[in-house]
Amino acid sequence: MWSLRVPALITLLTVEFFALGVTVFVLRANHTFGDAWLTFGALSVGSVVHMELVHTIERVRERGRANTPHMDLKSVWTFAGLLLLPPALSLALVALTCLHQRVRLIRMQTFRWVYSSCAVLLATYAAMAVLDSALPPGDYPGLPSSWFGVSIIIAAAAIRWFVNTALIVAVILLTSPRTTGQEALGGFGNNLIEFAALSLGAITAMAVVHDVWYVFLLLPPLLVLHRSLMLSQYEEAARTDAKTGLANAVHWSEVARSELARAERDEKQAGVIMLDLDHFKKINDTYGHMTGDAVLTTVASALRKEARDYDLIGRFGGEEFMILLPDTDAEALPTIAERFRHCINGLIVISPDNHQSVTVTASAGAVGFPVGGSDLDELLLAADAALYRAKESGRNRTCMAPPVVTSDTAGDAAE
Repeated sequence: MWSLRVPALITLLTVEFFALGVTVFVLRANHTFGDAWLTFGALSVGSVVHMELVHTIERVRERGRANTPHMDLKSVWTFAGLLLLPPALSLALVALTCLHQRVRLIRMQTFRWVYSSCAVLLATYAAMAVLDSALPPGDYPGLPSSWFGVSIIIAAAAIRWFVNTALIVAVILLTSPRTTGQEALGGFGNNLIEFAALSLGAITAMAVVHDVWYVFLLLPPLLVLHRSLMLSQYEEAARTDAKTGLANAVHWSEVARSELARAERDEKQAGVIMLDLDHFKKINDTYGHMTGDAVLTTVASALRKEARDYDLIGRFGGEEFMILLPDTDAEALPTIAERFRHCINGLIVISPDNHQSVTVTASAGAVGFPVGGSDLDELLLAADAALYRAKESGRNRTCMAPPVVTSDTAGDAAE
C-alpha cells in the first residue's frame, strides 16, 4: 500500500478514517434490537449460502476482472438489512458479508479489500441517512407502504450505488492512470446489474417481513443471475484483445463488415486505417516483453482518446492496430489518419523492468470506402499496401491507398 502514488494513498486513508469514525458513531448510539436478531440471522445465513453456491463462478469471474468495480450481488442481502435492521446490525451485516467474501471468494490485496469494505460501509451509512431523514419517525427501520416510501427507498438505493461506485472508481483512476473513466465505471450493463441487486434487496426485505423462510426462494434466481454474469464475461473475452482491451481481429472484422454493408446500403463513405508501431521487435528485445506490453496498452489508450464514440479500434496481432471510421469522407481521411498517428508519435512509456523511458512512433496506411475497395478484404489489402509504402519511405508517416480503377473510372479517364 505504501508504494502507491500519494493521491491514491491519501484517498485510501481518508476513506478508511471516515468509515472507522462512522462505525464508532453508530455503535455508540443506543439501539433496541428485539426481534431484529432473527432478521439479522436470516439475512446472514442467506448471504453465506448464496456466496457458497456461487463460489466457483465468482472465482472464475475474479480472474477475468479488470480495473472495474466487481458486481457480486451481495448487496441483495446488505440492502435488505439496511431497510430492516437497526444501524448497528446493518453495518455488522455489511462487515460479515465482506469478511466472508474475503475468506472464501476474492483473493485481493488486504489494503484493497479493506478500502472496498470501507466504501460499502460509507455507502450504507449514506443510504441510512436518506431513509432516516426522509421517512416519518417510526417508519425506519422498516418498509413503508406508500408510494412516497417506495420513492425514498429508490433514492436510498441510488445514493448507496453512487457513493460506493464513486469511491471505487476514484481509487481505480488514482492507482491506474491509464484507465479511462468509462473503463473504471464498468459499463452500463454492470451497473444495471447492481441496481437489479438493490431492487432484489428491497424484495428480500418484503419477503423477510412476510415470512423469513421466503428468503431462500431468492437463491435460485440469484444463481441464474451469477451464471449470466459469467456468460457475459466470456462473451466479452471472446470479443476483446486481452492485452489492450480493444476489439480482437475476429470481432473487429465482423463489425467492420456489418458497418460497410450499412454504408453501402445508405450510400455513405467510411475509412479504414492500419497502424503499425515502428521497431516494436527492437523494443521487446531491448527492454523486455513487459515493456512491450506496456507500450501496447499505452498506445491503445491513446487511440481510444482520439477516436469518436462510434469508431472501432482493434488489435491485429503483434503491434498492428486497425481503426474503422464510419461516416468518414475520403477527403477528410488523410487528416484523420495523421491525427491518429500523431497521438502515438512521441508517446513515452516507462519500462516496468528498468524504469527507462521508451519513445514510440507509428506508420499508417489508410483507405477510403468505397473509393479504395468494394469490400473489407479489398480495403485491408489496400491499407496494408499503403502501410508498406509508409515503412519503405522511412516509417513514422502516413500513406494513402489510391482509388480503385473500375470500368467506369477508366472510361471517364479515357474520355
